[in-house]
Amino acid sequence: MSRHIITGLDIGTATIRVAVAEPRTEQSGDYVPLLGYGAAPAAGIRRGAVVDVGDAAQSIRAAVARASQHAGVPIDRAYIGFGGVGFGSILAKGIVAVSRADGEISEQDVERAHAAAKANLPALNNREILHELVTQYVVDKETGLKHPAGMIGNRLEAHVLYITAFSPHLRNLVRAVEAAGITIEDVVASSLAASYAALSKHQREIGVLHLDLGGETATCSVFEEGVLQFTQVFPVGAVHVTNDIAIRFQLPLDIAEAVKLSHGAVVVDESAARRDTIRFAEFMPDIPLVISRWDLAEVMAARTTDIFELVEKYLRRTGRAGLLPSGTVLTGGGAHVPGMVEFSRRSLRLPAEVGSIRVLDTTHELYRDPAWVTAVGLAQWGAGDKKRTMLSHVFSSKALSYVMRFLRPLIP
Repeated sequence: MSRHIITGLDIGTATIRVAVAEPRTEQSGDYVPLLGYGAAPAAGIRRGAVVDVGDAAQSIRAAVARASQHAGVPIDRAYIGFGGVGFGSILAKGIVAVSRADGEISEQDVERAHAAAKANLPALNNREILHELVTQYVVDKETGLKHPAGMIGNRLEAHVLYITAFSPHLRNLVRAVEAAGITIEDVVASSLAASYAALSKHQREIGVLHLDLGGETATCSVFEEGVLQFTQVFPVGAVHVTNDIAIRFQLPLDIAEAVKLSHGAVVVDESAARRDTIRFAEFMPDIPLVISRWDLAEVMAARTTDIFELVEKYLRRTGRAGLLPSGTVLTGGGAHVPGMVEFSRRSLRLPAEVGSIRVLDTTHELYRDPAWVTAVGLAQWGAGDKKRTMLSHVFSSKALSYVMRFLRPLIP
């Protein structure tokens, strides 16, 4: 009998990450029994979207092979994350009159309210629905309800957040994964999977911003009352910081990346940083330039300011600026940058922390690595625990069967 494993496949702009887990047992308790993991540099990906199927498939194969070797099990199926610039969301509202004469709301009324919300969606224009998340129900004037069936009222509203994928990006993602020899178990919004792994139930209940800082995108997700309320992807990330360093100091991109990783920070003590020097000759002998650590921090902070200004404007537009008691949880590779937590506090006027992978045992080597939250979250999603916890308000859109039914005739 073959061993039952669950694999999460996070296809990022810079790195492909694969996490392999087993279903939870009594011995593992609340933690994910992670068997192994593996990563490989990404190729054929730009701003979270596949632009070269062959290169992307080769990168996926490499990451899967490393994860398979580390876990000691073969991998041929996976839950894959969808994000990047093709990711989107639409909030719609459905209103129905309660059907029963005594005013008791039935499950059929709830279903009609969902159908009314879906009917009120604007034209999707080459987009597919991945998830339908109920943000709240309203009965007459009573707002913020989660389970209206059985209540008494005259009018029922369902407020539903639809998570969507740009169809061409989704098709290319599916082609790359299948070209790598992997059968797709389900297509899941990366931001949902990552939030599931990085946020506590308490944070999601009282209000929190999850900000994932990726290679070429930054994704912000706002949770309140235990439910995802708003989410947005911005087309700017760590790669743009590297590009800025390369342009400012006239460096090759690989050297600019090495300098960023070795000496980069976005918040530094000015007097000390002006005294500290960085000699580019340590990275490439024929580059004699010497700069201060302050010079580098200024370049990195400028682009990081752009990212946080976009997030701040989005929070203002949604009415949540400065109003999320649990503050900001930072994940993704960009969360590692020295000074990023302090930069976030100053920019958004909210408490901030680097996210840990809460579904792993605290002694696990990946527990404090925010770059792995999506891959581990996808594996956790596959375990099905989402239905019992934070995603109890997610109505299954049967994403995989629907998406694959749409995509299969279009994929050569």
